[in-house]
Amino acid sequence: MDFRDVVRTRRSVRHFLDREVPEDIVYELLDAARWAPTGGNLQPWEFILVRDRTNRERLVDATFIGYMAKTGKPQKWILEAPMLIVACVNIKPAVARYGEMARTNVLMDVAAAIENLLLAAVDLGLAACWISGFDHDKVANILKVPDGVKVLALIPVGYTDRVSSKPSRLDPEEITYYETYGSYKD
Repeated sequence: MDFRDVVRTRRSVRHFLDREVPEDIVYELLDAARWAPTGGNLQPWEFILVRDRTNRERLVDATFIGYMAKTGKPQKWILEAPMLIVACVNIKPAVARYGEMARTNVLMDVAAAIENLLLAAVDLGLAACWISGFDHDKVANILKVPDGVKVLALIPVGYTDRVSSKPSRLDPEEITYYETYGSYKD
């Protein structure tokens, strides 16, 4: 698939078929993630693959819809996906090397890795969704994530038979300034 088509057809998919994702395809996703740009070549990303239904159910119970962390219901649709890829950031090496400013930089690195993974999913005929609505402490506890490592995203991955409609996007001219913030092109 042409790169522009991959970018423009990526969607947050919330419906999956009952079909396993082969290990070689999972490797391709992780391989794409590791080629993301990374400050100082720290490569602070780490991934946990979760296929076991009981573990996925426990993770789903730690999710919530939208910004309603205290009142939102769990995102049960996630269980349709045959696997979750949990994206984490290992903060300790970055802070040791670059100090406190690294805490923000490594988040950007892992976000870039997640985007590479999502785009690779489209290219490989898969569907996925980037989920950030979850109780981070609960998820870390369920997955036995050590101190210094933070869970950033739950990514259900699988196959789908539904194509989502194209979301609206702002025109580049609406989000671009010239020389200084707020200065539009004449």
